[in-house]
Amino acid sequence: MADRTTDRTAASGAGRYPLRNSSDREGTRLKLLEQLSDPATVAGFEALGVGLGWQCAELGAGGGSMVQWLSEHVGGGGSVTAVDRDTTQLRALETAHPNVRLVEGDLCTLALPPDSFDLVHSRSVLMHLECPERVVAEALSALRPGGWVFFEETDGAPAQELADPPRPFAQVMVPIAAPWRFARGLAGLLESLGMTEVRDDVSEYRLVGGTPYAAFWRYTLGSVSEMIRTGGIAEPAFEVALAQMTALLDDPSFSVPFTVRHRVRARRPG
Repeated sequence: MADRTTDRTAASGAGRYPLRNSSDREGTRLKLLEQLSDPATVAGFEALGVGLGWQCAELGAGGGSMVQWLSEHVGGGGSVTAVDRDTTQLRALETAHPNVRLVEGDLCTLALPPDSFDLVHSRSVLMHLECPERVVAEALSALRPGGWVFFEETDGAPAQELADPPRPFAQVMVPIAAPWRFARGLAGLLESLGMTEVRDDVSEYRLVGGTPYAAFWRYTLGSVSEMIRTGGIAEPAFEVALAQMTALLDDPSFSVPFTVRHRVRARRPG
């Protein structure tokens, strides 16, 4: 792959993810997400033995915290190919780290070089795509023999299965979580595609008011609300529910099951 490849089909937005990395507000939101998610991701990388000389691909690189971590740990003999439909938040990393290459493109159409990577990683990406199976297959073909995929994805089943949820939660959060279903079958898909050493580490997340996780969602709902108003499609009933949900996120007595996190890793046979 060339040092910098650009695929402008990114603008097609082939997915359910409504926010754009180019805004300062989204940059702040991504930083909040990184603070919540990075420790578990780093632990996963360390368990795989990521080290000097590894050739890595980060799909949906977002704010770039994991691109930076990988760049520092693979060294000058390794590389990190960072793929995102909008690389605005990543350009400073490419300048500062010679082993980082940016690819701007739509994962649903982008072709990765085959047999090229020791690690292909994504976090909270497949859950938003209309083509997750295609991206998984592309990631597997891009692995070298013995290489690893590591996918971190969220399942919204707990929110959907909650009996008698608070009304604002049912009106606002459950519809957001409803499309997040792909993760529950991901380990089985990898096994069916011939991958070995498949492991699915599962954690349940409760949404508790007054916590950093709630603060992230408060900020996220602010972004979504802003977009709805800008688009001129706000409905008064939804605006009321949104305000009520935001208040719950500040209330330490609010606590409900919300999501399950699947951290799935698998190895291409050597």
